[in-house]
Amino acid sequence: MLSAVALSIACCLATSAEAREIKSVKFEVLDSSSVGLPFTPRKVEWVLGKVRVEGTVRNTSPDDYEWIEVVYTALDRNGNVLGSDVWHVTPLQLASGEIGEVDGDLINTKGRIPSVIQVEIVGETP
Repeated sequence: MLSAVALSIACCLATSAEAREIKSVKFEVLDSSSVGLPFTPRKVEWVLGKVRVEGTVRNTSPDDYEWIEVVYTALDRNGNVLGSDVWHVTPLQLASGEIGEVDGDLINTKGRIPSVIQVEIVGETP
């Protein structure tokens, strides 16, 4: 049991030691995004050869949403797609005026740091 705990601690330390913030990534919110759901990036990190994004989505529309997804597409400086992923906003249901968090999965970018991350917000109202 002690070796399992030591292994768990070592994995956590290695993960946090290998994460570093990336300040050079630009965000582009696509025009096709749902109206009234602005995205604000908070932090972008390079973790074990992948990109991790933290941010928020604010529901500025008069409508409540049953769910909201953020679709990320990572691009190199030439516009080539390096990878993409879809994350749900927490909480899943976002009433008018509320702010949801996006924090979680990693975007596999073929081991390359992207220049641009395109963001598309998709949601459904009741």
